[in-house]
Amino acid sequence: MFVVESRTGKHTHIRPPFPGTIRVLLAAALVTILCYAVPSSAQESDAGWTFENDGFAELWFHGLAVVGYYGFGPMPLYDPGYVLDARSDRQARALDATPLEGDRATFLRAFQNDDAFEVLHFVPAYYRGAGRSSAMESLKAVAEAPSGVPPVRDEAARVGSAVVAQVLASPAQRETLRTFLQRLEEEWTAVVAPRRQQAAAEHQAVLAELKARWQTDYEGPLSSFLEAEELGQGSVMLATGLGAEGRFVPASGPLDRGPVVALSMPRGEITVDAVLSSLVRELCFPAVRRAFVPFEGRFPTRVEASRASDLAATRCGELLLERHAPAQVAAYRTRFGIPASGTGRGFLSASGQMTGAAAFEGQLEAAIARELNLDLDGVRADALPVGRN
Repeated sequence: MFVVESRTGKHTHIRPPFPGTIRVLLAAALVTILCYAVPSSAQESDAGWTFENDGFAELWFHGLAVVGYYGFGPMPLYDPGYVLDARSDRQARALDATPLEGDRATFLRAFQNDDAFEVLHFVPAYYRGAGRSSAMESLKAVAEAPSGVPPVRDEAARVGSAVVAQVLASPAQRETLRTFLQRLEEEWTAVVAPRRQQAAAEHQAVLAELKARWQTDYEGPLSSFLEAEELGQGSVMLATGLGAEGRFVPASGPLDRGPVVALSMPRGEITVDAVLSSLVRELCFPAVRRAFVPFEGRFPTRVEASRASDLAATRCGELLLERHAPAQVAAYRTRFGIPASGTGRGFLSASGQMTGAAAFEGQLEAAIARELNLDLDGVRADALPVGRN
């Protein structure tokens, strides 16, 4: 599940894999977002990629993990193991089950029965730079407003408020949001803040290691790809509740410092190598989206199309590293359960999930390679469908 971009001049167009209604609402939200955009400073433009463990992202993704809002893709949006760990920590402090744990079935039913709530998977990315208190305050303003986008004092919180208000516009949706926010405040005090304080030093060390490893092992080898895709800078939000499936949100808003990618914080078997592999995969999504356009009609449902796109992104990252950073290929394959010998052109059909995909997955792979400016042996460029728009 992802949000990607195509650029026309200075404007960024959001192209999510949501149903038609959500696409229209997010397009409307984008008009509001562009009204708040201001030029980036020279210092920001040279910032490169930053890595952070934001308190609001930690809280928000914790809440969705507890609810169990896992999505329908081949990889989980949230980590079930994290929920068990958080519960064990709470029990070790002799605390009863939290109200959110008690209400998880109610929230899950509400989220699953209304596609508009899929926007929740991306909310922290739209609040980049706002901070937990400001983000929660602006979301409460949205939830309590009868309609429209309420005024927001914090410039960094206006993008998130615009998106959420446009997508969750009905009184029923806003009441669900209001209750969820209340439960999150309770989770912060009982669970998230104590765990965050306990892990603060470890997290700082991990963030520094991620930054250093990205700069030494990935940024240089992938420089041509990053430049071509306008991905030379951005923010990586790390949160312990996230699963193997990340989030990609394009550049937008008052602090236009490039895209936001949300990924799991290294923990247990999720190593620094695994997280950087996931970052490469997420950065592939804009190219995959362009390559995927001519093939969307091959899938009978949006669920199947989304799963195929996710698998295509995994193959894209493998192709990219095979050509430009071969020393990182083994870690990438380990992260995504790819055989040591590589995926090959069975990246869709080999899983057994994509009936009939073998007939065109070679063409899809070649279209991805073209977007990456790679040449695959035996494939004529003029025989491929055009995916760039």
